[in-house]
Amino acid sequence: MAPINNYLRRNPLARYAPLLQKGVTDAVNRAKDKVAQDPAGQAKKVVDTFTSVRDGIQGARDQRQAVRDNGFKDTFKKNWSNAANPQINFDKATALKQGMKGLGLVDNLRNLPGQVNTAIQDARQGFRSGATQQERDKAIGSVATASKTTLGTLKTGIELGRDASKVVGTYRAASKAFSEVAPDATRGARFAAASTATKEVLGGAEKTKDVANAARAAVSELAGGTRAGVPDVMGGGTVKAANRALTQAAGEAAGAAVAKNVGKTAAKAAGRFVPGLNVAMAAADAATAYSTVRDPNASATKKVTSVVTALGSAAAATNIPVVSQVGAAVSAVSGLVGGLFG
Repeated sequence: MAPINNYLRRNPLARYAPLLQKGVTDAVNRAKDKVAQDPAGQAKKVVDTFTSVRDGIQGARDQRQAVRDNGFKDTFKKNWSNAANPQINFDKATALKQGMKGLGLVDNLRNLPGQVNTAIQDARQGFRSGATQQERDKAIGSVATASKTTLGTLKTGIELGRDASKVVGTYRAASKAFSEVAPDATRGARFAAASTATKEVLGGAEKTKDVANAARAAVSELAGGTRAGVPDVMGGGTVKAANRALTQAAGEAAGAAVAKNVGKTAAKAAGRFVPGLNVAMAAADAATAYSTVRDPNASATKKVTSVVTALGSAAAATNIPVVSQVGAAVSAVSGLVGGLFG
């Protein structure tokens, strides 16, 4: 027996290896059970996490370059502005991302009633006179969970409404402007010009000239069916001359869309709440971490990841260049690991 004890004293890892093995086995078994119970929900969480990490890494790279080009102060100020009214792209990737947000909103709305009910019950028990410290800690965790889901639902709803308003409003303005300068243009020509103007406006184009050039390029590349109808639109001239006239109209349409500054009134006003919601959600994560760490029944994985998630959320809410993007990615990964293996 003595040689074994001496070996364990000289090799502390050997002493903890069985405990570590048991912890990993238990975590894997918990993950298997959760996947079996809700495969679609867990798959969505993995996809969301992958997207968050990818965006975080790319965002950190962009922020590092922005600091080099514009300085820390200007980049930091722009980050706060973008948190309320970010630039969005008018493409398939953005549409997919918006769809995932919509699914997340539905999921939050589905979970919220149960979380609120649990929070109310735990709060009554935990904040009553004579409640134990464990009951108070549990109440804090339940209230924090319900609060974060409520805040997340509100934030997603604001973002979806804001972005939809910007896309629809900008497209309509560009389409109307193009129709006014080329009232008999084919539907394809109008769609190409308005879509291009929308992409450029939402992508952050600040000069009418930049938007006009992109719109001209879109019209000059119209498909055969639309191009064939161009001479009729312009009264029978050559395709080249008619196309030149349409590209000029497209430029004017794009300029009109930029001048109208669509989507920066009500949509931007609603978006101003988003930075504050990010801070409130970070506070909810901190409260959840406190409750989890003090919960004797919580696994070591859940305790560690809850703290990491809280720190990541706090970093993300600061909008500090690079720090914010890395914090968001870390928080996403930690949240997935804690939720799946904890």
